[in-house]
Amino acid sequence: MSALARVRNSAIATLIFAAAFSLANGAEARNRVRDGGETQVTQQDLAGKPVVAVVSIKDQRISVYDANGEVLHAGVSTGQTGYETPVGVYSVLQKQEEHYSNIYDDASMPFMQRITWSGIALHAGVLPGYPASHGCVRMPYEFSQQLFPLTRLGLRVVIAHDDVAPTDISHALLPKPLPAGEAAVAVPATFESDVTDQDDLNIFEPDVSKWPARAAQMQALKAAASKKSLQAQTAISQADELKAVVADKKAIHAKALKQLKRAEAAKKASDEKVARADRTLLAAKTPAAMKRAQDRKDKVAAAAKIVNDKYDAAKASVAAAEKELAAATAEWAKVEDARKTAVAAMQIAKWRMYPVSMFISRKTQRLYVRQANEPVFDAPITISRPDEPIGTHVFTAVDYKDQAKDLRWQVVSIARRSAEDTDSGSHKKRRVADLDYSAPPTDVGQASAALDRITIPPEVASRISGYVWPGSSLIVSDEPMSNETGKATDFIVVVSTEPQGALKKRPRKTAPSYMRDDPYDYYDGYDRYDRYDRYDRYDRRYRNKPTFFNWW
Repeated sequence: MSALARVRNSAIATLIFAAAFSLANGAEARNRVRDGGETQVTQQDLAGKPVVAVVSIKDQRISVYDANGEVLHAGVSTGQTGYETPVGVYSVLQKQEEHYSNIYDDASMPFMQRITWSGIALHAGVLPGYPASHGCVRMPYEFSQQLFPLTRLGLRVVIAHDDVAPTDISHALLPKPLPAGEAAVAVPATFESDVTDQDDLNIFEPDVSKWPARAAQMQALKAAASKKSLQAQTAISQADELKAVVADKKAIHAKALKQLKRAEAAKKASDEKVARADRTLLAAKTPAAMKRAQDRKDKVAAAAKIVNDKYDAAKASVAAAEKELAAATAEWAKVEDARKTAVAAMQIAKWRMYPVSMFISRKTQRLYVRQANEPVFDAPITISRPDEPIGTHVFTAVDYKDQAKDLRWQVVSIARRSAEDTDSGSHKKRRVADLDYSAPPTDVGQASAALDRITIPPEVASRISGYVWPGSSLIVSDEPMSNETGKATDFIVVVSTEPQGALKKRPRKTAPSYMRDDPYDYYDGYDRYDRYDRYDRYDRRYRNKPTFFNWW
């Protein structure tokens, strides 16, 4: 081979290698954009359990914080124009490692963490570098996989336009726990639940392992709750037994009524025969006719006596059955009252072990209290200058302090966008999350100023103190409670001045029975990434869920 040929071949090889290297780098870059950038994080980046997750729509980034301020970052893709992910306050309601949409051809949504029952969730999916989902928050696959085991139901999720980080805060209005050992508790204003046992709600129990006095208090509360649970089960068993007795008495009474009805019909027919016999006897003119009429009357009268005896016996049976039914019903009513009382006492005993969630709305001038995602009570409060905005602030009790005599609170505030800030995060604008960027801390002064304007009646504050554990939260907002707040749901607050496309496209659904998988998927399939060819025909290649999960 000539030297010229060798040079030419070497040049060609160099060009091929360079092209391959360039393509590889381009593919790697595209994958970084698609997957949200370089998000190689480890679980050790958090010193403790996550306490709040903040999603920034403007920066297309999620930041997950623990109580010490350590943070995990990742790029995300939120809702596109018309399907905007609503700015507001949410919490994790349900988790499924393998989740598929039921209305969009089983579209895969790995590591799904639901934040509304109408279908908005955090899950792994495609990240093109800009808002592209139908309302959900798509995260990188590896990040979603790492985050999934770290979170638990109830994790607070704050979705804001501008990124913000939680900050420690102290304020006299923030509830303080009762001293360890005190027995004072908050009692619900009303209780109409027939729930008999919710041991699976221990997901809401706070971590007090670092605080011996509080751990002992928790054990005492667990023992008391166990005792109340046993009493409730006994009362339930007694009530069920008497309910079965009442059902039997009702059946006997119904049978007696049927027999009486038949006896009444027979008596009516017999009385008519007796009347006809009397008329025949009166109409007889000859001795022979009179004798025949009298014989007929005697036979009818004898038959009527038997019928009347059966009627009297049926009446007596009905009276006896009614008496027994009334006695059994009265006994069951007493036991049923005892059952309701025992179940309510059991529920209160269990509630004492769960952190309290509070919501104060400037719109309604009320304070609402929930525990274990169910309502406990609400009460009026006073907000000074009620016509002035107060903002939306999320206060979370992240741990104890001062030898567990007080709580350490953090706050995240959702800033209101200025009129000149018109950037809606349109999908036409390409954004790649800057993971090295540190979010600005929440303005403690503004959050404290919001609390300064609120007055909670002392009796309401004292009721709340019995429920305050780490994990308790207080939301203060101009907004009312969202209608997304329903059964098996913590408070959901949606900022009305921000786009709410995803919620408007999804009719609100009722939550499933607590802690059970939702068989209807609640419109999760809206978070789908549709693909069409250049002739606007649907591309079925992307309907295969195992291979192309990250396109949804």
